[in-house]
Amino acid sequence: MRALIVLVVLLCAATAAEAKLIAVGPSDSYTKIEAAVAGDIVEIAPGTYKFRVMLDKTATAASPITIKAKDPTSRPVWDLAGQAVGSWPGSYTAGDKGRGCWQVKGSHYVISGIVFRNCQDVSSAGLRTVNSGPVTIRDCLFDSNTNGITGSADGFVVEFSEFTKNGKLTATGSPTHNVYIYGGTFSLRYSYLHDPIEGQNLHVRARDAVIEYNWITRPASYPLDVMSCNTLCGGTGTGPITQKMLLRGNLIVQGSPANLSQIVALYNDESSGSYDSTGAVSKMALTMVNNTVIGTPVAAGKTQRLVNMRNDGVATDVILHNNIVHQLAELAAPYAPSTSNWSITGSNNWISTGTKTTGSLTGTLTGSAPGFVNAAAKNYHLTAASACRAKAAAVSGLPVKEYYLDELTKLQYRPRATAKDVGAFEYNNSAAPVGPYGTAPPQADAGVPAKDHGLVTDQGMVTDAPISSDAPSTTGDGSAASDAPATQQDGAASGDGPGGQGDGAPPARGDDGCSCRIGASSRAEAASLALLLALGLLSLVVRRRR
Repeated sequence: MRALIVLVVLLCAATAAEAKLIAVGPSDSYTKIEAAVAGDIVEIAPGTYKFRVMLDKTATAASPITIKAKDPTSRPVWDLAGQAVGSWPGSYTAGDKGRGCWQVKGSHYVISGIVFRNCQDVSSAGLRTVNSGPVTIRDCLFDSNTNGITGSADGFVVEFSEFTKNGKLTATGSPTHNVYIYGGTFSLRYSYLHDPIEGQNLHVRARDAVIEYNWITRPASYPLDVMSCNTLCGGTGTGPITQKMLLRGNLIVQGSPANLSQIVALYNDESSGSYDSTGAVSKMALTMVNNTVIGTPVAAGKTQRLVNMRNDGVATDVILHNNIVHQLAELAAPYAPSTSNWSITGSNNWISTGTKTTGSLTGTLTGSAPGFVNAAAKNYHLTAASACRAKAAAVSGLPVKEYYLDELTKLQYRPRATAKDVGAFEYNNSAAPVGPYGTAPPQADAGVPAKDHGLVTDQGMVTDAPISSDAPSTTGDGSAASDAPATQQDGAASGDGPGGQGDGAPPARGDDGCSCRIGASSRAEAASLALLLALGLLSLVVRRRR
């Protein structure tokens, strides 16, 4: 009997031991990080690290691979200053090895508390996903890389993170950006994006994107470029898709970039406004709800739009609800030449007196100033006397959170109990802020699962409910595109388009040269069966002893 009890204890211990804690310090190499499998936790000590990392293991939502700072108050730094990313040590040797300090080809990675700095190379990034499964980035800093992040994933979530001064150091080749997403689904929240060296704060080709509760300011060209989906676009066997983007509860300040003509460029940078040659996308739907947008005054007669869309040969719906749009000449309009397959609808937007409107907008509010507490000091919260108070339309997908607080107190959000006010901030909201290591954000509002917007969630941290499109349905056809991701300096394929995964196979999975390690789900099932068997034997022995 005693021996059997010992056996049960040992089996339980073995089951718990399946998930390993892997400690990494400055004297270690990439091998310990890359060896982590489903359920493992990698803790990285403070220090400076100078090697590349390739993450190619497959985990699950229930057993993710967690890679985190051992001490979030003293984050480890990947700083590859001094030479190109591709020339640093790393296990991955394919032609696209220089595309990121860290690259993710696996699934269900959760990465937090890392600083990515000076990851410079042709089309490189601090972190790049390569047609991967779900990836969550939390509380990371992307500073002075060629791009902050790049890539595509089905379920790419970035939260509580800062992007600053990313961009090429020389003005050659295609522009680079703080964030450049090629396709898949993408969610960005509670983050601070500012001051890229060149390009936009956000350059997004995701088939489904949710950008919410962020502070976005001072781009090099303009804040946001929405482009045709390039990879992981879906639609196979079911026809072309509707590409979607939701902007909710963001504070967007234009600043004084090189291009003052637009806040959001909608396909305006594609060649003739066309789509990619695969015809994956037939329609674009952009929805903006409860954002506060501050433009920069330009000379009279200049075109300056909130949304500048080029919809040649494609249906386009722009939906605007409860936004504050200050100091812009026009809300939204198609870029000439354009066809008639577009719509602009919405309600209860506050706009500066004289701002031109197009389309079918109702309940529009106008004035000389929205009633900010102190715009000169970048305090865009509302005063008690603001004309934006209690004027929001009761539409679907209203915000349940807001960015907290400004450019100094950052990377947090706080719950928003009501959304009665127009703009990104509710008057007199005194709810306690939540940071990257605080309590989990509220669940999806109105009981709508986050998956309904095409986004994969992580450990209970979900995006808010999707917003339903109340714009009239339009039709359109797709045509060819010309803006493919850049190739490597050695001519190797970038791996960001369909079928282009680079010229090297991922390392074999296994320990000590053995590729026979069973998968995480199989390990868990085997351990569970062993435990159940032991408990059954124990029960049988007890009955016999009676």
